[in-house]
Amino acid sequence: MYLAERRATPQIVATITAPVLVRPRSKSTIPVAIVHDYLSQFGGAERVVLRMASLFPDAPIFTAFYSPEDTYDGFRTATVQTSPLQGRVRPDRFRRSVLRYPAAFRHFDLSRVEKVIVSSSAFAHYIRHPRSLVYCYTPPRYLHDTAAYIHEPHLASAARLAMAPLRHRDRVAAKHHLAYLACSRATAERVRSAYGMSVPVVYPPLETAHLPAVAEPMPERTAALMVARLIPYKRVDLAISACGLAGVPLTVVGEGPDLPRLQALAAGAAVTFTGRVGDGQLADLMSSHSMMLAPGREDFGYAPVEANYAGRPALALAAGGGLETLIDGVTGRLVCGESPDVWAQAIDEVAGRSWSPPELRRHSQRFSGETFDAAITSHLTRL
Repeated sequence: MYLAERRATPQIVATITAPVLVRPRSKSTIPVAIVHDYLSQFGGAERVVLRMASLFPDAPIFTAFYSPEDTYDGFRTATVQTSPLQGRVRPDRFRRSVLRYPAAFRHFDLSRVEKVIVSSSAFAHYIRHPRSLVYCYTPPRYLHDTAAYIHEPHLASAARLAMAPLRHRDRVAAKHHLAYLACSRATAERVRSAYGMSVPVVYPPLETAHLPAVAEPMPERTAALMVARLIPYKRVDLAISACGLAGVPLTVVGEGPDLPRLQALAAGAAVTFTGRVGDGQLADLMSSHSMMLAPGREDFGYAPVEANYAGRPALALAAGGGLETLIDGVTGRLVCGESPDVWAQAIDEVAGRSWSPPELRRHSQRFSGETFDAAITSHLTRL
């Protein structure tokens, strides 16, 4: 019903509201609105929101706060409406405001919106609307997987105990929505565990504008690439140790609070930290490296799929989303466990095999944007 002509980016004027109660200015109804946690990162979830915005080009995007310089340029041409947290939360310290997000989302008035798509891995699902569809990347890790952010076991246990009341409110918020979708079977299992709901799976769309236009032949030099936010659960430390044992240089693309620890760990090793890079440079890096590493336990995990589209094999942990995005021995290697020795051996095996870049790209088409569009439109129409 609401499927519009797809465009590369939403074709509407960008706005950022002042930090006050946001209400649509027009008295006419809005067919679809999009709600997302916060627009302050370069990540897979933000690419999904851009796809949603191209699918529904007149849909406003409601979010806790928006930092244009810290996320994709495509949002600059969208109508972005922010909460009272706009200007009050530092993008690089947004996790410290964990207790403020639920109220920020309940602050929005969506009374003139007919249907809502909620894109959430944090607190966007605290929005209230009678006809809402939640696309869930994971229940909030802050609440349900505290150890992913706090390595020290005693501190993690204390934090989990302190957050028990917030976990209860999070479960109540999840139950208010008419329909839920999970981005992977791993996420569907987390939703079942956290909320007691069995939900269907719709895989995220593979966006390719930032990837190599052609799957180039494999480079002569063996080198590994990792693209991730620098936070503990991504396990960049494991990639550093494994590449050191294998004698393979590693390039790490991304930013995050774990950078100082990782730099200290990599001292003297053949590891390059690039920080954030533009799409063109990322495409070049994918073509010039011979494999992608994804050692963290992912909800879905774009890295193996993007690597395959670029014509490169990937190595992923044999758990979580890696089991769904990588075919062992066909598109790369699934690695059992988190031992640097085991990962180093897997790196050697991948480096010693012949891989067909065109064949790897063909396998990535399982996650096409068109398949995602059709699924989202179908589920939204049923609301």
